[in-house]
Amino acid sequence: MFESFQNNMKKILILTRFRGEYEPTRLKKEAIGLDCEADTVNYEHVRLGVDESGKPEIDLGTGRSLVEYDLVIPRAASARGKASLTGVKTVMLEYLEKSGKNTGVINGKSFKLYPLMGKLEQGVLLSQAGLPAIPFQSFNGKKGWKSYLDSDPILPVMVKMRFGSHGKGVRLAETMEKLVKLSEKYNEGTVLIQPVLKVRRWYRVIVLNGEVLGMMAHRQKGKFQTEEIRTEVESIRPEFTDEQFGELKQICVRACKIFECDYAGLDVAWEEDQKRWIIFEVNRTAQFKWFEKAHRDINVAKSIIETGLR
Repeated sequence: MFESFQNNMKKILILTRFRGEYEPTRLKKEAIGLDCEADTVNYEHVRLGVDESGKPEIDLGTGRSLVEYDLVIPRAASARGKASLTGVKTVMLEYLEKSGKNTGVINGKSFKLYPLMGKLEQGVLLSQAGLPAIPFQSFNGKKGWKSYLDSDPILPVMVKMRFGSHGKGVRLAETMEKLVKLSEKYNEGTVLIQPVLKVRRWYRVIVLNGEVLGMMAHRQKGKFQTEEIRTEVESIRPEFTDEQFGELKQICVRACKIFECDYAGLDVAWEEDQKRWIIFEVNRTAQFKWFEKAHRDINVAKSIIETGLR
Protein backbone atom coordinates (compact mmCIF):
# COMPACT_ATOMS: atom_id res chain seq x y z
CA MET A 1 0.00 0.00 0.00
CA PHE A 2 2.86 2.38 0.83
CA GLU A 3 4.40 1.77 -2.60
CA SER A 4 1.03 2.43 -4.25
CA PHE A 5 0.71 5.71 -2.31
CA GLN A 6 4.17 6.80 -3.47
CA ASN A 7 3.25 6.08 -7.09
CA ASN A 8 0.22 8.36 -6.74
CA MET A 9 2.23 11.24 -5.29
CA LYS A 10 2.58 14.24 -7.58
CA LYS A 11 6.10 14.65 -8.96
CA ILE A 12 7.63 18.09 -9.33
CA LEU A 13 10.79 19.07 -11.21
CA ILE A 14 12.59 22.32 -10.40
CA LEU A 15 15.11 23.45 -13.02
CA THR A 16 17.76 25.96 -11.99
CA ARG A 17 21.32 27.21 -12.42
CA PHE A 18 21.87 27.31 -8.65
CA ARG A 19 20.54 24.34 -6.68
CA GLY A 20 21.46 25.88 -3.34
CA GLU A 21 19.70 29.17 -4.04
CA TYR A 22 16.82 30.26 -1.80
CA GLU A 23 14.03 29.88 -4.37
CA PRO A 24 14.61 26.27 -5.54
CA THR A 25 15.24 25.26 -1.93
CA ARG A 26 11.95 26.80 -0.80
CA LEU A 27 10.04 25.34 -3.74
CA LYS A 28 11.29 21.85 -2.94
CA LYS A 29 10.47 22.23 0.75
CA GLU A 30 6.92 23.36 0.04
CA ALA A 31 6.44 20.60 -2.53
CA ILE A 32 7.38 17.98 0.05
CA GLY A 33 5.07 19.69 2.54
CA LEU A 34 2.24 19.24 0.04
CA ASP A 35 2.94 15.49 -0.09
CA CYS A 36 4.69 15.70 -3.45
CA GLU A 37 7.97 14.23 -4.62
CA ALA A 38 10.40 16.91 -5.77
CA ASP A 39 13.68 16.90 -7.68
CA THR A 40 15.95 19.90 -8.22
CA VAL A 41 18.13 19.70 -11.32
CA ASN A 42 20.80 22.08 -12.57
CA TYR A 43 20.51 22.82 -16.29
CA GLU A 44 24.23 22.09 -16.58
CA HIS A 45 23.64 18.48 -15.50
CA VAL A 46 20.93 17.72 -18.08
CA ARG A 47 22.27 15.37 -20.76
CA LEU A 48 20.71 15.61 -24.21
CA GLY A 49 21.25 12.94 -26.84
CA VAL A 50 19.88 10.61 -29.49
CA ASP A 51 20.02 6.83 -28.96
CA GLU A 52 21.01 4.16 -31.49
CA SER A 53 17.42 3.78 -32.69
CA GLY A 54 17.18 7.50 -33.43
CA LYS A 55 15.03 8.41 -30.44
CA PRO A 56 15.77 11.57 -28.41
CA GLU A 57 17.14 11.22 -24.90
CA ILE A 58 16.90 13.67 -22.02
CA ASP A 59 18.73 12.40 -18.95
CA LEU A 60 17.99 14.42 -15.81
CA GLY A 61 20.08 12.27 -13.50
CA THR A 62 17.07 11.76 -11.21
CA GLY A 63 16.11 8.25 -12.27
CA ARG A 64 12.93 9.65 -13.81
CA SER A 65 12.11 10.64 -17.35
CA LEU A 66 10.98 14.19 -18.06
CA VAL A 67 7.43 13.09 -18.90
CA GLU A 68 6.97 11.43 -15.49
CA TYR A 69 6.68 14.81 -13.77
CA ASP A 70 3.30 16.41 -13.12
CA LEU A 71 4.75 19.91 -12.79
CA VAL A 72 7.93 21.56 -14.06
CA ILE A 73 9.12 24.88 -12.61
CA PRO A 74 11.85 26.37 -14.84
CA ARG A 75 14.01 28.95 -13.10
CA ALA A 76 16.48 31.17 -15.00
CA ALA A 77 18.71 29.28 -17.45
CA SER A 78 21.34 32.01 -17.67
CA ALA A 79 23.87 33.17 -15.11
CA ARG A 80 26.23 36.13 -15.00
CA GLY A 81 29.64 35.19 -16.35
CA LYS A 82 28.47 31.81 -17.68
CA ALA A 83 27.18 30.57 -21.01
CA SER A 84 23.40 30.69 -21.30
CA LEU A 85 21.59 27.35 -21.18
CA THR A 86 18.33 28.76 -22.52
CA GLY A 87 18.63 26.33 -25.45
CA VAL A 88 18.55 23.37 -23.05
CA LYS A 89 15.45 24.75 -21.34
CA THR A 90 13.73 25.40 -24.67
CA VAL A 91 14.38 21.86 -25.93
CA MET A 92 13.05 20.35 -22.70
CA LEU A 93 9.84 22.38 -22.78
CA GLU A 94 9.30 21.64 -26.48
CA TYR A 95 9.86 17.93 -25.82
CA LEU A 96 7.28 18.01 -23.05
CA GLU A 97 4.70 19.75 -25.22
CA LYS A 98 5.11 17.27 -28.08
CA SER A 99 5.05 14.26 -25.76
CA GLY A 100 1.29 14.62 -25.34
CA LYS A 101 1.60 14.34 -21.56
CA ASN A 102 -0.46 16.67 -19.40
CA THR A 103 2.53 18.11 -17.54
CA GLY A 104 2.08 21.57 -16.06
CA VAL A 105 4.85 24.08 -16.73
CA ILE A 106 5.05 27.38 -14.87
CA ASN A 107 5.32 30.08 -17.57
CA GLY A 108 5.36 27.37 -20.24
CA LYS A 109 3.47 29.46 -22.81
CA SER A 110 5.62 32.50 -22.09
CA PHE A 111 8.92 30.67 -22.51
CA LYS A 112 7.68 29.15 -25.78
CA LEU A 113 6.68 32.55 -27.18
CA TYR A 114 9.69 34.42 -25.78
CA PRO A 115 12.57 32.00 -24.98
CA LEU A 116 14.85 34.98 -24.33
CA MET A 117 13.25 38.25 -23.27
CA GLY A 118 15.49 41.14 -22.27
CA LYS A 119 14.88 44.79 -21.55
CA LEU A 120 14.72 45.68 -25.26
CA GLU A 121 12.00 43.21 -26.13
CA GLN A 122 10.01 44.06 -23.02
CA GLY A 123 10.12 47.78 -23.66
CA VAL A 124 8.93 47.50 -27.26
CA LEU A 125 6.08 45.08 -26.51
CA LEU A 126 4.90 46.94 -23.40
CA SER A 127 4.77 50.25 -25.23
CA GLN A 128 3.02 48.65 -28.20
CA ALA A 129 0.32 47.44 -25.80
CA GLY A 130 -0.11 50.94 -24.40
CA LEU A 131 1.59 50.22 -21.07
CA PRO A 132 4.06 52.71 -19.54
CA ALA A 133 7.64 51.67 -20.30
CA ILE A 134 10.91 53.53 -19.80
CA PRO A 135 12.02 55.44 -22.92
CA PHE A 136 15.23 53.95 -24.31
CA GLN A 137 17.43 53.55 -27.33
CA SER A 138 19.86 50.75 -28.04
CA PHE A 139 22.82 50.03 -30.28
CA ASN A 140 25.75 47.68 -30.62
CA GLY A 141 29.52 48.07 -30.74
CA LYS A 142 31.86 50.94 -31.56
CA LYS A 143 29.91 52.04 -34.64
CA GLY A 144 26.73 52.34 -32.61
CA TRP A 145 28.50 54.32 -29.91
CA LYS A 146 30.03 56.71 -32.45
CA SER A 147 26.66 57.43 -34.02
CA TYR A 148 25.10 58.01 -30.59
CA LEU A 149 27.89 60.29 -29.34
CA ASP A 150 27.75 62.31 -32.57
CA SER A 151 24.02 62.90 -32.04
CA ASP A 152 24.69 65.36 -29.19
CA PRO A 153 22.80 63.30 -26.55
CA ILE A 154 20.85 64.95 -23.75
CA LEU A 155 22.41 64.21 -20.35
CA PRO A 156 22.22 62.73 -17.76
CA VAL A 157 21.52 59.17 -18.91
CA MET A 158 21.73 55.63 -17.59
CA VAL A 159 23.91 53.20 -19.55
CA LYS A 160 22.90 49.55 -19.20
CA MET A 161 23.91 46.23 -20.63
CA ARG A 162 21.13 44.34 -22.37
CA PHE A 163 21.02 41.64 -19.70
CA GLY A 164 21.72 42.19 -16.04
CA SER A 165 20.20 42.13 -12.59
CA HIS A 166 20.53 43.77 -9.18
CA GLY A 167 22.00 46.90 -10.73
CA LYS A 168 24.98 45.08 -12.26
CA GLY A 169 26.20 46.64 -15.50
CA VAL A 170 24.31 49.89 -14.84
CA ARG A 171 26.18 53.20 -14.92
CA LEU A 172 25.19 56.85 -14.57
CA ALA A 173 26.64 59.36 -17.05
CA GLU A 174 26.19 63.03 -16.14
CA THR A 175 28.87 64.43 -18.48
CA MET A 176 30.12 63.74 -22.00
CA GLU A 177 33.49 62.83 -20.54
CA LYS A 178 31.88 60.08 -18.46
CA LEU A 179 29.79 58.92 -21.42
CA VAL A 180 32.88 58.62 -23.62
CA LYS A 181 34.63 56.54 -20.94
CA LEU A 182 31.61 54.23 -20.74
CA SER A 183 31.63 53.89 -24.53
CA GLU A 184 35.18 52.57 -24.29
CA LYS A 185 34.26 50.13 -21.52
CA TYR A 186 31.00 48.82 -22.99
CA ASN A 187 31.95 48.64 -26.67
CA GLU A 188 30.98 44.99 -27.11
CA GLY A 189 27.42 43.72 -27.08
CA THR A 190 24.17 45.65 -26.99
CA VAL A 191 23.74 48.60 -24.64
CA LEU A 192 20.66 50.56 -23.62
CA ILE A 193 20.52 54.27 -23.00
CA GLN A 194 17.73 55.54 -20.73
CA PRO A 195 16.93 58.95 -19.24
CA VAL A 196 17.42 59.45 -15.51
CA LEU A 197 13.95 59.43 -14.00
CA LYS A 198 12.84 61.26 -10.89
CA VAL A 199 11.84 58.31 -8.71
CA ARG A 200 11.48 58.09 -4.95
CA ARG A 201 9.42 54.92 -4.60
CA TRP A 202 9.15 51.74 -6.63
CA TYR A 203 7.49 48.41 -5.94
CA ARG A 204 8.28 44.76 -6.54
CA VAL A 205 4.89 43.27 -7.40
CA ILE A 206 4.37 39.51 -7.48
CA VAL A 207 1.70 38.34 -9.94
CA LEU A 208 0.52 34.74 -9.95
CA ASN A 209 -2.16 33.28 -12.19
CA GLY A 210 -3.49 36.69 -13.20
CA GLU A 211 -3.75 38.10 -9.69
CA VAL A 212 -1.47 40.26 -7.56
CA LEU A 213 -0.14 38.10 -4.74
CA GLY A 214 1.47 41.04 -2.97
CA MET A 215 3.84 43.98 -3.33
CA MET A 216 6.94 45.27 -1.57
CA ALA A 217 8.01 48.92 -1.44
CA HIS A 218 11.57 50.03 -2.28
CA ARG A 219 13.45 53.31 -2.38
CA GLN A 220 15.39 54.17 -5.51
CA LYS A 221 19.15 53.80 -5.01
CA GLY A 222 21.00 57.10 -4.94
CA LYS A 223 23.73 55.87 -7.29
CA PHE A 224 21.14 55.72 -10.08
CA GLN A 225 20.25 59.41 -9.72
CA THR A 226 22.08 62.71 -10.08
CA GLU A 227 22.84 64.67 -6.92
CA GLU A 228 20.26 67.27 -7.94
CA ILE A 229 17.48 64.70 -8.36
CA ARG A 230 18.57 62.82 -5.26
CA THR A 231 18.36 65.98 -3.15
CA GLU A 232 14.95 66.81 -4.57
CA VAL A 233 13.33 63.41 -4.05
CA GLU A 234 14.76 62.83 -0.56
CA SER A 235 12.19 65.24 0.83
CA ILE A 236 9.29 63.43 -0.87
CA ARG A 237 7.16 61.19 1.33
CA PRO A 238 5.08 59.25 -1.19
CA GLU A 239 1.48 58.52 -0.27
CA PHE A 240 -0.71 56.75 -2.79
CA THR A 241 -4.47 56.53 -2.97
CA ASP A 242 -6.42 53.29 -3.30
CA GLU A 243 -7.12 54.32 -6.88
CA GLN A 244 -3.40 54.67 -7.63
CA PHE A 245 -2.62 51.29 -6.08
CA GLY A 246 -5.48 49.83 -8.10
CA GLU A 247 -3.91 51.25 -11.25
CA LEU A 248 -0.55 49.75 -10.26
CA LYS A 249 -2.09 46.30 -9.88
CA GLN A 250 -3.96 46.63 -13.16
CA ILE A 251 -0.78 47.55 -15.04
CA CYS A 252 1.06 44.54 -13.61
CA VAL A 253 -1.70 42.07 -14.46
CA ARG A 254 -1.95 43.45 -18.01
CA ALA A 255 1.81 43.17 -18.49
CA CYS A 256 1.74 39.52 -17.43
CA LYS A 257 -1.07 38.81 -19.89
CA ILE A 258 0.98 40.31 -22.72
CA PHE A 259 3.85 37.94 -21.99
CA GLU A 260 1.61 34.96 -21.06
CA CYS A 261 3.16 34.79 -17.58
CA ASP A 262 1.75 32.45 -14.94
CA TYR A 263 4.24 33.93 -12.48
CA ALA A 264 6.32 37.10 -12.56
CA GLY A 265 7.90 39.74 -10.38
CA LEU A 266 7.48 43.23 -11.76
CA ASP A 267 9.44 46.33 -10.79
CA VAL A 268 7.18 49.36 -11.20
CA ALA A 269 8.10 52.91 -10.16
CA TRP A 270 6.20 56.12 -9.52
CA GLU A 271 7.69 58.78 -11.82
CA GLU A 272 7.45 62.11 -9.98
CA ASP A 273 7.58 64.48 -12.96
CA GLN A 274 4.68 62.96 -14.87
CA LYS A 275 2.95 61.52 -11.80
CA ARG A 276 2.48 58.08 -13.26
CA TRP A 277 3.51 54.45 -12.83
CA ILE A 278 6.19 53.18 -15.17
CA ILE A 279 7.34 49.58 -15.62
CA PHE A 280 11.04 48.94 -15.09
CA GLU A 281 11.05 45.19 -15.66
CA VAL A 282 8.96 42.02 -15.93
CA ASN A 283 10.96 39.12 -14.48
CA ARG A 284 9.53 35.67 -15.23
CA THR A 285 11.92 33.91 -12.85
CA ALA A 286 11.89 36.58 -10.17
CA GLN A 287 13.55 35.86 -6.85
CA PHE A 288 11.24 36.04 -3.86
CA LYS A 289 13.57 35.60 -0.90
CA TRP A 290 13.26 39.12 0.49
CA PHE A 291 9.60 39.27 -0.44
CA GLU A 292 8.80 36.25 1.73
CA LYS A 293 10.94 37.58 4.55
CA ALA A 294 9.15 40.94 4.43
CA HIS A 295 5.68 39.38 4.10
CA ARG A 296 5.57 36.41 6.44
CA ASP A 297 1.89 35.93 5.63
CA ILE A 298 2.56 35.37 1.91
CA ASN A 299 3.99 31.98 0.97
CA VAL A 300 5.13 32.54 -2.61
CA ALA A 301 6.72 29.10 -3.05
CA LYS A 302 3.63 27.22 -1.89
CA SER A 303 1.34 29.39 -4.00
CA ILE A 304 3.40 28.72 -7.15
CA ILE A 305 3.19 24.95 -6.63
CA GLU A 306 -0.52 24.95 -5.81
CA THR A 307 -1.22 27.04 -8.91
CA GLY A 308 0.84 24.73 -11.12
CA LEU A 309 -0.90 21.59 -9.86
CA ARG A 310 -4.45 22.86 -10.42
